Amino acid sequence: MIAIMDFEILDSLDSLNDMVTETAEYKNYCNYKALLDTDDEVRGMIKHFARLKENFIDVERFGKYHPDFSTKRKEINQYKKALDMHPIIMEYRRAEFQLQSLLDEILFIIGQSVSPHANIVSSNPFFSNSSNSGCATGGSCGCAG
Repeated sequence: MIAIMDFEILDSLDSLNDMVTETAEYKNYCNYKALLDTDDEVRGMIKHFARLKENFIDVERFGKYHPDFSTKRKEINQYKKALDMHPIIMEYRRAEFQLQSLLDEILFIIGQSVSPHANIVSSNPFFSNSSNSGCATGGSCGCAG
């Protein structure tokens, strides 16, 4: 009996997955992910940022005592800002956030349908009911309710 229920749950999950992959949020995310992977300018910027980051890691080991620490830190921060402001990267991040919000909402609905006390962890506080006040954190316990 349990095996049959497990298969039913897996079939439902496959169906849910198919529904998610048909949403505008998912398709928008895939479009911008493809752009991110194929646009030569963006790929070059990302590679350059990775090199800057590697160089900064070498300098960072010595901290403020390294003669280039402030210069390298400023350089990497400025380049990161330029990278973040690129239109393709901005739209990719927006699409990523929208898809994550959809997934958070789905997880919240599933969790609440299982139990109103289910611990839903999400970056979106609207869909999260983990208020860090349970038994393990020393707060009031909601287990018995």
